[in-house]
Amino acid sequence: MIVKESRIKTRSGHQAVSRHVLSGPKNEAIRILSGSDYLLKDWMKEARRENIRYGLRHIAFNPSEHMSDGQLTHFANQICRELGADPERLTLVIHQKDGGTHGHLLLPEWQEDHVLSSKFTLQRLEKIARLEELRLGHDFVSGRHDKAIAKALREAGNPEAADRIAALGVWSRGLMGWIDDESFWL
Repeated sequence: MIVKESRIKTRSGHQAVSRHVLSGPKNEAIRILSGSDYLLKDWMKEARRENIRYGLRHIAFNPSEHMSDGQLTHFANQICRELGADPERLTLVIHQKDGGTHGHLLLPEWQEDHVLSSKFTLQRLEKIARLEELRLGHDFVSGRHDKAIAKALREAGNPEAADRIAALGVWSRGLMGWIDDESFWL
């Protein structure tokens, strides 16, 4: 699963991300599993009140294999747990496009008494994606931080997942080395 993150500045407002996520015209179907435009607007107001630079966290994810709404919701809740977000305060939207689905998770940066963690979030989001792929039996999607993820999982006492992810990194680096070899192109 590919996961990307962006932070929406408070001064930018919620309108652009709301239009994209809640009514993007290029999508065949849009399913709002949780949240609303009103909540996005309200969360931006909270961020302004607290004088926070960023008001919303937008996390887009694209699974390589089909996931049910329940599985997508579980994945969103895992992200909330990892970042220290309240899973009751989220907007989760699923887009259908070109026969596949992808999701958008929007979270308020201000979480009632703290700001969402932003430390190493890309690595942490990739870790959650690899663990979800493992849990669901999906093929792994290689990411930029597979080696670091494997190390963190090993340190956290999850050697099986660490070994599988480490093997993924070795395979992809080995393939790239093979393709870069001049004899491959001759």
